[in-house]
Amino acid sequence: MKKHVLVGLVFILFTVSYGNSSVFRDTLKVYPFDPIVVTGTRIEMPKKDLPMTISVISGTVIDEQNYKPLLDLVSENVPGLFVTQRTNIGYGVASGSAGQISIRGIGGFPNTQVAVLIDGRPDIMGLFGHPLGDAYFMHDIEKVEVIRGPASVLYGSNAMGGAINIIPRHQHQPGFHLYAPVTYGSYNTTQSFIRNTFENDYFGYSLSAGYRNSDGFRTEGNDTYSSKSGNFEIHSRLNKSLFIVLNSYLSNSEINDPGQSNAPKDTDWYKINRSGGDLTVKHEHTYVVGELKIHHNYGHHEVYDGYQSDDYTTGLNLNETLLMNKTGRFTAGIDLKKYGGKALLDGSWKKHDVTENSAYVNFHQKFIKRLNVDAGLRYTDHSIAGDLIIPAVGLAAVLPHKWTLKGQYSEGYRNPTINELYLFMPSTIDLEQETSKNIELSIEKQLHVFLTSSISIYKTVAENLIQKIGPPPLYQNIGEVTVTGIEWEGQLLLPPRIALNWAASTSSFSIPVAGSPGEKVNLSMRFKATNDLAFGLQGQWINNLFSVENPYSYGPVNYVRLHPYTLLNLHLNWDINDNFTLSAKVNNLMDREYETMYLYPMPGRHFTVGINAKY
Repeated sequence: MKKHVLVGLVFILFTVSYGNSSVFRDTLKVYPFDPIVVTGTRIEMPKKDLPMTISVISGTVIDEQNYKPLLDLVSENVPGLFVTQRTNIGYGVASGSAGQISIRGIGGFPNTQVAVLIDGRPDIMGLFGHPLGDAYFMHDIEKVEVIRGPASVLYGSNAMGGAINIIPRHQHQPGFHLYAPVTYGSYNTTQSFIRNTFENDYFGYSLSAGYRNSDGFRTEGNDTYSSKSGNFEIHSRLNKSLFIVLNSYLSNSEINDPGQSNAPKDTDWYKINRSGGDLTVKHEHTYVVGELKIHHNYGHHEVYDGYQSDDYTTGLNLNETLLMNKTGRFTAGIDLKKYGGKALLDGSWKKHDVTENSAYVNFHQKFIKRLNVDAGLRYTDHSIAGDLIIPAVGLAAVLPHKWTLKGQYSEGYRNPTINELYLFMPSTIDLEQETSKNIELSIEKQLHVFLTSSISIYKTVAENLIQKIGPPPLYQNIGEVTVTGIEWEGQLLLPPRIALNWAASTSSFSIPVAGSPGEKVNLSMRFKATNDLAFGLQGQWINNLFSVENPYSYGPVNYVRLHPYTLLNLHLNWDINDNFTLSAKVNNLMDREYETMYLYPMPGRHFTVGINAKY
């Protein structure tokens, strides 16, 4: 019934008008309907010309809500995507951690089936094969692009459910500038950040440092949290055709796991130190555009029970795009990765490394000015799991009266992690890649100048999933899940004061899936009371969300259906002058009790205030 209501509402919005539209003046600082994206093709392309479903979160939205974790913001703005939480700040690591990312029901526990990218490079731990949500700050981010559905043709392993590309700012305001937001909130939670930038016609840099900490809100169990981060980037445009970026970063976190409320913990601490960087060389000529990216990350982890590990990921990606004419392009690339590390287990260090080498091609051609054809293929070889071929093909038709119709078939994969192959029981080297197959159809419409909307229907089948069986416990490729669903997102502008954005999805699963709600609705409103004062109201409704009954168990997984919940958050931003902005936020305005993980209660009503100094 809920699906029929959702489809009916979408149909009404799509058929309100067929009038031609003009470009909307950015008085509300929102993104246009058809932004330029890079994640779907590795070079800049209009979103309407690409067959995959892509959501874009603008830098304006990020800057206005920089008091919250980046992944939380992504979860609130993208249909079909959900991120679990367990406390007021921080996600944690290991059993009982939050930050599990799911796109259309594909995510894994931990989240090894959704690729997180920093400017197109994969960001994963070398031993456990998943990203760390506590390493991502929202400062100095230009935008976030999310591919909903398999993206492995371009981004390889882990992108079997989709990809989240966090795109930093590479160009800043000319001259020398300082940017320093500071927030303070309930539970003695502080977030402070400072960034210095310089930019001229040929050279620029960005130097930033951040700190977050909280006493936590749990009265039983220790959920204190602190993290430090830093980033340094220099970039130079050597000439009209050549652009170089050198980026480095570090992130040190001390995280406590409070445990489930029926078995609280006070001494389960984790120290997570991460660092790395990348060198990117881009060239742009009349007929050829290309990029070389060399990347490396490193981590050192210490755990309360004596466990220690050092891990790394090193890689190189080279892609070249031939612009055959104004309507066609051909991209070819290689993607080389080596990752691994060592772990202190049973009093001795165990060291393992694996390699994954891939080559991929992608073809795009526009016919009769309206029909765009996209096709891609990746061949990959993993040193343990073997080789695999992954295809994708799609169409995007730009129709009269601002209609766009898209269809795509795509496949994805995820290599077994070193943890599953070698480290903790029930590890085994007899594992193959997990795979996914996805078919989707999307329709987009811009109505006049005020309303834009898109709806997608999809079916995803994930096979060969790695699961534990026993006794004795053993990892095997035995899992399978089928997910079908509908996604709806849009934007309504009521100039000059009001902007509404929504992202809704409904999904059905062949088996219970943890961390992926059956129904999810996000609605946000931004109201500009004056040119300097803006209010925002953000609401979320979650239903049919399952969780793991005991994340610390090494036995069979049991699932629990969590209670549905509705949240409202209120925030305001006041530009006092060109140099200072005040902000305030009330989280969980209605003081609801809710969980996104079983027996990990989330905080009730709490507050955040902040000031942002700019020079």
